[in-house]
Amino acid sequence: MDKPNLFDNTRRNFLKTLVASGISPALISRSPLIAGILTARQVEAQGTTGGPNKSVVIYIPGGGIHQHWAPTGSGQGMVLGPMSSGYEPVKTECNFLLNMSHDNAGHGRMPRLLSNRWGSADTYDVFMGKQLSQGQPFTYVNLGVHSNGHGYLTYEGNTAIPFEDNPFNAFRLLFGTNTSGSSKTPILDAHAEAVNAIKTKLAGYEVTRLEEHLAAIADTQRRLDDLAGGSGCSMAPDNTEFALTHETFSQQARLQADIAVAALQCRMTSSVSIGFGNHQCEFRIPELNYQGIYHQSIHGGSNGQANYPYYTEMRNHLGSLSAYLIQRLRDASILDSTVMVETTDMGNADAHGATDVPLMIAGGGSAIRRGVTTSTGGSYNQLDVLHTAAAACGLTLGFGQQIPGVLTT
Repeated sequence: MDKPNLFDNTRRNFLKTLVASGISPALISRSPLIAGILTARQVEAQGTTGGPNKSVVIYIPGGGIHQHWAPTGSGQGMVLGPMSSGYEPVKTECNFLLNMSHDNAGHGRMPRLLSNRWGSADTYDVFMGKQLSQGQPFTYVNLGVHSNGHGYLTYEGNTAIPFEDNPFNAFRLLFGTNTSGSSKTPILDAHAEAVNAIKTKLAGYEVTRLEEHLAAIADTQRRLDDLAGGSGCSMAPDNTEFALTHETFSQQARLQADIAVAALQCRMTSSVSIGFGNHQCEFRIPELNYQGIYHQSIHGGSNGQANYPYYTEMRNHLGSLSAYLIQRLRDASILDSTVMVETTDMGNADAHGATDVPLMIAGGGSAIRRGVTTSTGGSYNQLDVLHTAAAACGLTLGFGQQIPGVLTT
């Protein structure tokens, strides 16, 4: 049986949007970008843009050690720990949750990070997509960086949805063309027909937005070309695997973040999740001082000192990749309309601990208190973070409870 499509293509009420815009469905099917533009028009016409209306989940495996991670203070004066200093550029956008617990800590718990069940119900990212992405080309998008191979984060009902670990594939699926033309056709050229057809039907501000979206896609395309070694190809050829190695782990993570932001900005979807590895932590980041795999940095090697220097270096770097995504959302002027959750599978990973789990919420505009830490007293867990994030978007999740002190109302 074929694997399920990782991007749910349900298009609720989409034909209404097409008819109202005077654009043929055949033309839209060749350009998901234009579909996103038309969806934005429909959403705005319905007056549903008042609060946060986009969702992002970041999964960082391996938890963290409270005394090395927990920030203190607030605002620009907030002091980050050696495990959390990677968030320095965006600390005023974040609400760092302290004394959090985990209802099912340890390795192999990925299905329980975004759901209160073991793979038998929609996970949080799917739920948020079904609520927020109605009419958009993709209900949800789940990306990864060396994430496949040990467990799944995303489930739709009983179906596990694999990560898309290849940024070339993700970019082609989101911004490519469904025509049967040459695989070497530049992506922007592939959109040209649809762009030219729709421009005369858009208001001036919509034309400006379209141009901004095209510029964002062009920038992401350039980054993909750079990762490909300057080969000059404008998009990944069909059926051609890109060598995604640990040597480029950080580049892949930043590219997936770029793609996620472009997808949200262009209204390809309103729900994105990204995994930085999986629960076994079997990756390395060669630009760091520590050259081994992440899992080994936590449990062994020459890491016997009480301050866990290797574990600290690896965890801090992964946090900086999450911070990069927050920066990109801010640069795209959509951080205030996006609620980002960072989750993990345990506290101190050397002990597979279920207490002092490092969790965080960012973005959300005036709906979320930012630039602060929130001490929860140990009474709340990773599922309650999801409930609180959904509430910031005006939604009620079917599990969890709201964490006091995170939302402004």
